[in-house]
Amino acid sequence: MLTLLAGHAAFWYVFIRFFHITAPYLQIIAAAILISLYLNAIISSYIVYKWDNLFTRYYYIVSISWIGLSLNLCIAAGLVAILKLIDWTFAFSIPDLFLKLIFVGGSILLTFFGIYRVWSPRVTEYTVRIKDLPDEWDNKTVVHLSDVHLGAVYRKKFFSRLIDKINRLEPEAVFITGDLFDGMEADFSWLNHPFTKLNTPRGIYYSFGNHDLYLGFNRVTDLLAGNPVEVLDNRMMVVGGLQIIGISYSFNSDFNLEAEILKQVNYSPDRPSVLLFHVPKNIDLAKKVGIDLQLSGHTHDGQLWPFNYIVNWAHQGHGYGFFQEGDFSLVVNSGAGSWGPPMRTAARSEIVRITLRKQ
Repeated sequence: MLTLLAGHAAFWYVFIRFFHITAPYLQIIAAAILISLYLNAIISSYIVYKWDNLFTRYYYIVSISWIGLSLNLCIAAGLVAILKLIDWTFAFSIPDLFLKLIFVGGSILLTFFGIYRVWSPRVTEYTVRIKDLPDEWDNKTVVHLSDVHLGAVYRKKFFSRLIDKINRLEPEAVFITGDLFDGMEADFSWLNHPFTKLNTPRGIYYSFGNHDLYLGFNRVTDLLAGNPVEVLDNRMMVVGGLQIIGISYSFNSDFNLEAEILKQVNYSPDRPSVLLFHVPKNIDLAKKVGIDLQLSGHTHDGQLWPFNYIVNWAHQGHGYGFFQEGDFSLVVNSGAGSWGPPMRTAARSEIVRITLRKQ
């Protein structure tokens, strides 16, 4: 929150300088507006958590969208600063009105671009080769879904479109790597066993992400009751000779992924395996115990530019995409929904379709 407040203070300074606002009372008005926008983003998060209805949801969406818009305004301001530097260096004569249009129009266009990318998930396709893959899975496709963030923003229509899109891919199985829920308590009366509409011959498998656990283990389990979803809370299933292991997100700093996998009854590093683990970390440990394919999410690929660069650095180059090293493969999904502002300027929402092949 302090970082966000500091960002608003910096934005106020840039705004009054750029628009040459010198009158003290206008500077105070600008500061009051920015403080109210900052406070609305916080207040609306609390209100929608306590009272989830149509009004509070739209209040939350509009208020939290300001955070994304303000970032885009800062990006546009950076572009204007570069143009002014070029103007000064090469003695160009860039009209002030043109710079103002870039500042305002550019940020608005970037915002609408981000909104489009979050509400229209794409299908990303990979082929993964797994040593000794059983014939039952060879040349079959599976869907990897992550970070839907159902709650105040993403609801019935959005999720129904996701389900329909997944069905058109005709997957053998669906793997969900956490953050199906946004983490805030909401009206989920519309969530009427949506996974019963999925046609998956070999099932639907789900492991917990951090936002699921914010909502609560028992609450998520209750919401999924009656759905054909196997909740793999630090648990393994063997389906058609493929070991499917779901490890829940852990808030413990001493969490040991290697130990969690090895304690699975009858787990064998010599047999093909898929690991559902929300965060793309502890990768060396997954390799060490013989995991063939790790599916992760969590990062959103930064969601808003330029945070994708920070996310990629924080996850040691595994912020997004498909990675392969020897017999080990890793897929990091950018997520189907979003957290906070419902917009994506760094990475489009996605559903991942994976074709499994015997190595």
